[in-house]
Amino acid sequence: MTRVFLVRHGQTDWNREGRLQGSTDIPLNATGRAQARAAASSLWPVLDGDPVVVSSPLDRAAETARIIVGGRGAGVHQDARLVERRYGPWEGLLGHERAERFPDADAAWRAGEEPDFDGYETHAEVATRMSAAAEEWVARVPGDLVMVAHGSSGRMLLLALLGLPLEGRLVGHLHNAAWSRLVPAAGGGWSLDAHNVGAPAPGRRL
Repeated sequence: MTRVFLVRHGQTDWNREGRLQGSTDIPLNATGRAQARAAASSLWPVLDGDPVVVSSPLDRAAETARIIVGGRGAGVHQDARLVERRYGPWEGLLGHERAERFPDADAAWRAGEEPDFDGYETHAEVATRMSAAAEEWVARVPGDLVMVAHGSSGRMLLLALLGLPLEGRLVGHLHNAAWSRLVPAAGGGWSLDAHNVGAPAPGRRL
């Protein structure tokens, strides 16, 4: 029975600087590539069957997927529905810049609510495309499914598949190149039985 392994891409320079990436196509840095290799080392020993890897087409996720697969014979695919959330005018900004330029929207975001401005993709929109992609790929693959995506879009996927509210922070932040595992639940739906595997020790900033 197919299990879903959700992997966030490795670190980029914008991650290190604290800039919001969203749909902006930023590549991995050297640390991110090392993180992806470490993710491969922890991930492959627990995969069953003939794993299929599908990634967001954004470069940071696509390269993470390629590094994870390496020379192994797993199929590698891309799905545009796995891209990161669009943040519109927030993309490229540091946290204090968002707070200064968009104080009300930033306060709402930090409180677990949604900002309201043009170019922002809502929780519901992200969850709909992410869960649709996951359901289609699960139906297509006989073994484990590895989905390489992003921090916010990945969190929306976890919440949607677990049937949890999309608002608030019921599922914690996804760390760079860490993975989470969803398994079929006995009564239907999904259960989260591993989260942020390979995440850094507390206090270590990625």
